[in-house]
Amino acid sequence: MATSYADSAQAREWDRKMDEWGQPKPSPTQGPFHDYEAAALKRSAAQAAKSERELAERKALAMRINAAVDQMAVFWNLKERPE
Repeated sequence: MATSYADSAQAREWDRKMDEWGQPKPSPTQGPFHDYEAAALKRSAAQAAKSERELAERKALAMRINAAVDQMAVFWNLKERPE
């Protein structure tokens, strides 16, 4: 009981101070909140872009490794030179 009274008294005091300062009272929708759906969409879009980039990097890395192995095979006469 005492807590609810204190909370309501504090709220009334806050409203009084805001009115005295001439500042508009923020509505509950304007207050700080976290949009979980927007954050999840942003995270999933970032993960999709990251996975696409990683796939492209892995393909490029595989091509570079194959080229290096082919060069070593040509150097050691394990493979014919491409014409």
